Amino acid sequence: MHDPGFLLEGWGAQFLDGDLDGRLDLVVANGHLHNYPHSPNQNLMPTQFFRNTGDARFAEVPASQLGAYFAQKRLARAIARLDWNRDGRPDFCVTHVHAAFALLTNRTQDAGHYLSVRLRGVESSRDALGATVIVEAGERTFSQQLTAGDGFAASNQRQLIFGLGDRTAIDQLTIHWPAGLDQTFSNVAADQELLLVEGQPRPYPLAR
Repeated sequence: MHDPGFLLEGWGAQFLDGDLDGRLDLVVANGHLHNYPHSPNQNLMPTQFFRNTGDARFAEVPASQLGAYFAQKRLARAIARLDWNRDGRPDFCVTHVHAAFALLTNRTQDAGHYLSVRLRGVESSRDALGATVIVEAGERTFSQQLTAGDGFAASNQRQLIFGLGDRTAIDQLTIHWPAGLDQTFSNVAADQELLLVEGQPRPYPLAR
């Protein structure tokens, strides 16, 4: 990742699994701090998307494969994750210094399976900040923590999306609630959005 970003000035950055293959990719918003009069327009920079290729290595995806937004240079700042259309493919939005924010919709073809999780605390805070969710599917184990501050000047949607690749079911889903309760659910189907309420004996599927 050194060479593609060396001449750019990064601000917001978020990990998300764009193709739901079970490996977190990275999106970075770039833009210079100042507008230097002797270098007009050099303060404008492209937003970058890095695909996780495995073994802790990333490869920048060309703008031609991503969409028109990535082909333009901007003074970008904050990035926040969300799934606004609730299709399981994580989207994100970007703020800019001299322009309105941009909402980027993930239209990845042939994306993998997923599980989307929303948490509601009872003994813990309602947003369940600090909760950790562990998903076991086949030989893979995925873990995510629900946090509040999620990057430069941003807070993500209170939702955890797990990319499962070709796995169509979750063997075991475990929640470590901040107040101390641990809950486990078995044989959970993939490709759905679940509401998990602290202390309740079953998950609640949310209709789209």
